[in-house]
Amino acid sequence: MPSDDFEMVQSASDKKEKMEKPPADAAEPESFYREAGAKKEVRDSKESSKDTSSAKPSIPQRTQKPRIRRSTDDLDSRDSEKDPRVLRKDIEELRQELRGVLRENRDQSLELRDVKKMNAHLKETLTSQDHPKSYKEQILSERRQFYHHVELMEDHIRSLTRQLEKTKLHMDQLTFQTREANEEKAKYEANLQSLQKQNNRLNDDLTECRDDILRLQPPSQIPDSKIADEYANLYQQIASWVDDEADDSSSMETRLERLHHDKDAPELLKEFVDDDLIQIARKYSDAEPLLLRCIIQLHLHQDVLADDLYLFGLDNHSITLLRTIAHSMEDLEPKRDALTIQRWRSETLQALAKIDGFQAEQHHQAIKVTKEIWSSLTYLLPEIASQGEKGWLRFHEKVTMPAVQLATNMRFSTSCYRIIPHFPRQDKIIYHPDIQKFMILDVSTSKALRYDSVLKVAEDGRIGEHVMVIQPLLLRMQRDRNGGIPLCKPVVAIKLDEPMAKKTKAAKAFAGWTSSWFGGDMEPGRS
Repeated sequence: MPSDDFEMVQSASDKKEKMEKPPADAAEPESFYREAGAKKEVRDSKESSKDTSSAKPSIPQRTQKPRIRRSTDDLDSRDSEKDPRVLRKDIEELRQELRGVLRENRDQSLELRDVKKMNAHLKETLTSQDHPKSYKEQILSERRQFYHHVELMEDHIRSLTRQLEKTKLHMDQLTFQTREANEEKAKYEANLQSLQKQNNRLNDDLTECRDDILRLQPPSQIPDSKIADEYANLYQQIASWVDDEADDSSSMETRLERLHHDKDAPELLKEFVDDDLIQIARKYSDAEPLLLRCIIQLHLHQDVLADDLYLFGLDNHSITLLRTIAHSMEDLEPKRDALTIQRWRSETLQALAKIDGFQAEQHHQAIKVTKEIWSSLTYLLPEIASQGEKGWLRFHEKVTMPAVQLATNMRFSTSCYRIIPHFPRQDKIIYHPDIQKFMILDVSTSKALRYDSVLKVAEDGRIGEHVMVIQPLLLRMQRDRNGGIPLCKPVVAIKLDEPMAKKTKAAKAFAGWTSSWFGGDMEPGRS
């Protein structure tokens, strides 16, 4: 291929030299062009044959630009015309064609050089590699490796097949066990449904039995001990408040004496304080704390703890309605006894007490009672008026609210309780055995009398005379209303016939002896 290109380039250069030489005569141009056209045709045929025969698939061929071919007839026609301008134009075209051919030749030379370099590089690569085995041995080795790999794969497949068979057998066992478990589950579910129906039936029977028992048994009864404890705690709170607040009650006697003549005095206080209390205040100058306790308990008994009070905090309309219903229940068939009606009243009042409206009304009425009592106390003790709202709120929490709680629990009970505000005996003489029946205070000293106190006891057992009741007697009435059972001893103040003497060591030694040491034989249990 390079030789052909060289010849083509040489012929082109010769042609160029001949074209550049001026023609000797007129015949030379014609022969020159004829010869150039013939050479050009030969060169084109060689290039075409060379391209078809020497083409290699591994080396990309450059795209040939179309060349301008001219036949001898054209040259003859041009020569015949003998126009110099036409000749110069043809010469210029040939020169351009020659330059294109040279350019193509140069590019092909560069491509050939690259192919040679690649061929040399491949030869070096092949010669540098070490081939310990022949090609056939290498093929056999690879085949053996392939067969070994195939055998390993077959062993693995057989292992997987055995594992699959074991898994299928295990799945069959699990399927069988699952079927048995489902059958057992169905049996248990059927049994469970039967037991649930039986349980529901038993629950219904139990509920009915409970309802029957509830109808047969009385409602939850507040024990007498709770009522007695709340009653005792109330009067302990009263005594504590009086001891804390009534330190200086010297002006109380004067205010009590002019109470009924003072227009500014509370009207409610005038109702409680009678001539007997005024006489006590005038006669016993140290009895003011006991008088205050007596006045407070009179207030509470009338406004909170009265026997005719249906339920503290309940409005009159509701009280009338409940009493009408209770009376109407006596006419129902079958006949309702008193206990059944009391049970109904207890449950109804407990239900009413849980209503927010009732609780608010009860609190409002308790505040009203506190303010009324506080008005009486500030009149008798002007020094506590400076306490203002804090003072009556403290009294409200300490005295009024425990009284309200006591009154509410007494009404919730099916039992009937009564508070006796007066001395429970017509005879006001106090005998020595009464120390065990009453809580007795000396009106002059406010000291409590004990059974072993050193007292002057008369032959009939008399030790003094009743003055006033500080804490009334609390009774739980019998069902037939004939008498009651005392739950709390009354606290009474008495005037001793003789002042109580101090106890000596000898008297302490005789504390366990009988009452005959204090005045001979006495009538036990005298009331």
